[in-house]
Amino acid sequence: MIFFLFLAFAAVASALATPNTRFLTSRGSHAHVAKSLLGLDIDEYLSAHNTVRAAHGAVDLVWNTTLADRAASWASSCQVKHSDGTLLDAPYGENVVAATGHFPVSKAVQQFVLDESDYDPANPTYNHFTQVVWKSTTQLGCAVASCHDVFDRSLGTASYYVCLYDPAGNVVGQAPENVQV
Repeated sequence: MIFFLFLAFAAVASALATPNTRFLTSRGSHAHVAKSLLGLDIDEYLSAHNTVRAAHGAVDLVWNTTLADRAASWASSCQVKHSDGTLLDAPYGENVVAATGHFPVSKAVQQFVLDESDYDPANPTYNHFTQVVWKSTTQLGCAVASCHDVFDRSLGTASYYVCLYDPAGNVVGQAPENVQV
């Protein structure tokens, strides 16, 4: 059985909407093993995102090592919540998800876009999906850590994914030109 938790965030001052999130506070979680990024992982993150983006008229993202380093720092803290814009001096977008069981990169990104059906161009909402497909976003950096105590111990160790996006998406008023459905 796989147990999921995911959140979306974009740290752009007061210009952003408050996203609909599913929130679980970690209970003193610690990362005991942080997975280093290998070229293969980078390709998996980019491919999973860019496949979705292509279907929505957005250009491919490119990898940003600074974003990836900051994502790794946050993931290894095992704080299953948003970083609230504390990882960089400039605004960035953020999606996070944690799950137990077999939970590869592709499944993490699939969780980010599950809320696509919630998007209504006539009344734009800002969520995980919109950050993934946001057209003006051009760069991506992600990381994963193995975290204990995120969920009940009987569910096992969680894989905690953090993806950061630059420039940030989900800017209120800019959805019509940035989200194609």
